[in-house]
Amino acid sequence: NVQNIPIRSELGREIRNAFVAEKGKVLVSADYSQIELRLAAHMAKDESFIKAFKEGVDVHRRTAAEVWEIAEDKVTKDQRAAAKAINFSILYGVGARSLARATGMTFNEAKHFIERYFEVHPAIGEFMDAMKLKARTDGYVETLFGRRRYLPDINSGMPQLVAAAERMAVNMPIQGTQADILKMAMIKIAAWLDTAKLDAKMLLQVHDELVFEAATDDVPKLEKHVRDIMGSI
Repeated sequence: NVQNIPIRSELGREIRNAFVAEKGKVLVSADYSQIELRLAAHMAKDESFIKAFKEGVDVHRRTAAEVWEIAEDKVTKDQRAAAKAINFSILYGVGARSLARATGMTFNEAKHFIERYFEVHPAIGEFMDAMKLKARTDGYVETLFGRRRYLPDINSGMPQLVAAAERMAVNMPIQGTQADILKMAMIKIAAWLDTAKLDAKMLLQVHDELVFEAATDDVPKLEKHVRDIMGSI
C-alpha cells in the first residue's frame, strides 16, 4: 500500500528509505503525466486545455493566468497553487467552501474563482452536465472503453444520494478510463517482460504509476520499452 506512505514530511521520507531494491538492482518508476486532466480535456473537448498540453506549458500556471487575466510570468506561487487545486478537484465536485479550505482563499474569493474557471473552460462544465444527464437518462456512465458504472441513486429523490451519484457520474468516466489505460499497459508490459529476457519485474501499480525492479544493466532497455508501451495505449 505504498501510495499511503507520506512523502512530504521528514518522517514520511525516512519511512520511504526503507523500501530498497535487491543488491545490484534499482527501483524504476513510470507514471503518466497529469493523466486525469488530459483525459478531461480530451473527453470534454476543452480547447484551452488541449492547446496548453500540446504546447507543453505549465498547465496550472496557464489556468491561473487565464482565470486572473494576467500574463503567465506574473502568476504568483499562491495563484498557481489555487489553479492546481481546482484543476485536480473540480471533477470531484469541489465547492467554494472546500476550495477556500484547500487554498486559504475566502469563501467569496473561491466562489468567484470557480465561476471564472467555468467561464474560461466552458467545455468542462458542459461535460459535467452531460454526464449527469446521461446518468439520469440511461442509469449509468461509462469509460472511453465502454466499462459502465450504474448509478440508480441519481434518481432517488434523496438530496445526499443524488449529490453523491452526480459526483460519481462526473468522475467515473475520467478516473475509470485512467484505470482502464493503466490495466491495459500492465497487461502489455507483462507480456513483453515474459519474452524480453531481462532481469526485471513489475512490482506494483500506484494510481497512475507503475513500479519495477530491474538489474542496473537492464534499466535502459526497460525504460525505453515501458515508455513506448505506456504511450501507445
